[in-house]
Amino acid sequence: MNGSHDTDETGTIDEGGELDPRQAAALVEQTTIQARRQFAPPPLGAVLGAGVFFFGYGAVWWSMRDQHVYSGPAGWAIAFLYLLIVASALVSRRFLARATTGVGGRARRQMAGMGAAVAAAGIGAWVVQGALRYLGVSFKIVYGVYGPTVPLIALAAAAAGFAAAQEKWPELGLAIAIIAIASTSTFFGPLGAWGLTGLGCGIALLVYAAVLTVWLRRPPSVQR
Repeated sequence: MNGSHDTDETGTIDEGGELDPRQAAALVEQTTIQARRQFAPPPLGAVLGAGVFFFGYGAVWWSMRDQHVYSGPAGWAIAFLYLLIVASALVSRRFLARATTGVGGRARRQMAGMGAAVAAAGIGAWVVQGALRYLGVSFKIVYGVYGPTVPLIALAAAAAGFAAAQEKWPELGLAIAIIAIASTSTFFGPLGAWGLTGLGCGIALLVYAAVLTVWLRRPPSVQR
């Protein structure tokens, strides 16, 4: 009896039916990791985003590449960019809705709050863009340099804050990379702001998709 009783004490449950503190902590950590993976954005969403940068930003760059005097992107290029953005947003929203089916309460409110904060950051940056043009700042700066970079930086900065707070390291790394790429691209004028931002952010999203794929497939470690 004593031998059997001693064995039970060293198992998962003690006499009071409670988890060992170390195993309880490991179980909580493992459950948290699994929950994060369950609600992680699908890698396909990142690939679609990369397509927006490669082809959308690339189209705008292509329409301006031979301009000796800046006259702005061609109308067809801007229309193509926004078409890609809308299509990518619709597909990503569908995947997100599927991944968050059944989520409610505090988690749902947090998601709504994060979405509102990111949207506010982007809208604020676009309002400032309009104000700059209203104040007489040149098209070259407002639409050639500011337009493709600063709203993107604002959106990425807001996303980075939430990623850091929730310890979502792949998302944090992606947001920081986008901020670095977009801000550095402004040194190269309109062509660089559109072309380098599109190329760099597209590559960053593909790397993120690859990291996310490996992370989702790796089984969570179990601490003992």
